[in-house]
Amino acid sequence: MFDHLIRGGRIVDGTGAPWFRGDIALEDGRIAAVGDLGSASASRVVEANDKVVAPGFIDAHVHSDLILLEQGGCDPSLRQGVTTHIIGQDGISYAPLTLASRSFLQRYFAAINGGVGLELNWSTVAEFLDRFERTTSINVAYLVPHGTVRAAVMGLEAREPSTGEIRRMQALVEQGLADGAVGVSTGLDYLPCLYASTRELVEIARPAAGAGVFVSHMRDYVQRAEAAIEETLEVGRQAGLPVHISHFNCRASVLPTLERGRRQGVDITFDAYPYLAGSTVLMLALPRELHLGTTEEMVSRLREPSGARWLRGWIGQTSAPLEDMVLVHLQRPEHQGFLGMSLVEAAAAAQRPLAEFVRQLLIDEEMQIGVVIFQRWRSEEDLLATARHPGFMVGSDGIYVGQRPHPRGWGAFARFLGHYVRERGSFTLEEMVHHMTAVPANRFRLFDRGLLRPGMAADVVIFDADRIADRATFENGRQYADGVTHVWVNGEPVLENDRSTDARPGRPLRQGS
Repeated sequence: MFDHLIRGGRIVDGTGAPWFRGDIALEDGRIAAVGDLGSASASRVVEANDKVVAPGFIDAHVHSDLILLEQGGCDPSLRQGVTTHIIGQDGISYAPLTLASRSFLQRYFAAINGGVGLELNWSTVAEFLDRFERTTSINVAYLVPHGTVRAAVMGLEAREPSTGEIRRMQALVEQGLADGAVGVSTGLDYLPCLYASTRELVEIARPAAGAGVFVSHMRDYVQRAEAAIEETLEVGRQAGLPVHISHFNCRASVLPTLERGRRQGVDITFDAYPYLAGSTVLMLALPRELHLGTTEEMVSRLREPSGARWLRGWIGQTSAPLEDMVLVHLQRPEHQGFLGMSLVEAAAAAQRPLAEFVRQLLIDEEMQIGVVIFQRWRSEEDLLATARHPGFMVGSDGIYVGQRPHPRGWGAFARFLGHYVRERGSFTLEEMVHHMTAVPANRFRLFDRGLLRPGMAADVVIFDADRIADRATFENGRQYADGVTHVWVNGEPVLENDRSTDARPGRPLRQGS
């Protein structure tokens, strides 16, 4: 007798092959059998009733590092069929930690990862990953963050590392990989990663050769996107490992650069989400002279007359689309009325000059301001062309902090399956499921996930292909997707008949485990 039996589903197995009708049996956290299991019995039987049965989806880029520990799960993901998160993104996360780096890291990314009141009482990657052992409804795999490692060794110093510092950073990366991380990430717009040269990136990536992937939030995705892709490819060439580009919000015209790299032998992939807008912290847009040091030091600098002059000068000549930067996360009660407004609209509502308004807002909010930025530089055609590339996989880049979050964390997977597969016919169901399952599983070496095969981990989702849809909008980003009815993680039901259970079967998916 099996633990669970799913009967009569349209099985989309993750390979990209056409669906077939069949049953799936789960036992001891694994897929025990797939096919016509008419005579089988189980402790619990679920009638799929012609719904789609697929491997649990893997979110290739998501910011749930502390949210999962705070909340015990991530229902916005779960209700889209996501069973695994790849965390440690953009070069900033929370292991390895030192006493000196802990405060900076927690405050710097608070408007992205949350966790301001959470006690970060661990030091190593192994200790951090242990916190996810059966405490959450979703699995995690971890990337050793370059910025976190650099902060542990060099603090926030804006200089080239010495040979000894390179070796110390490499040792921390090696230990993180030995502790179970699946690769290394960097975020070349964020402190302190932005100080790194290509040489430093190569040296930081070397320990992952043969054991992981180098994941890059590149230096640029617009005017200098091709040069940024070339730098990523160069890391792959010199360090001898696969490379992966985070949130590939580029025009399709840069895809030939990617292809040249592949022809030259670099294994390169990328993730993307189905929206023409991004989301980050406002401080990222600041001139380098102000985006410097700890958040406390940034605030102090803005209070000074020189900081005010820098900000006025930047706003007077910047090409940054301030009218397309919409405020989505503010902490102070008196600022809540600005939510949903662009910076330009909010300054007008406050009846203050734009530069002075932005400066005071950053000071009052202690830099913890989240924004959505609409991407006028690319089109729907660019989005579709990149998603048709064989190296594409889905990454929501979900941010679960803020009153008006970007809808991607609540809707990216459902939007691809509902809007682009069912409504527009831009992809087949089998193609899109493949890019949500087997492709990211292979990229991050999660070799027991991503396929419905006997012996694979029992991460399974049932959804109604005629109903699945995203409901989150830019006006209301906290609406759950529709159409996913059942989800199992490691063989335990975490969503049954559209309702979350209290089960916490999630695991840290360690390299080599």
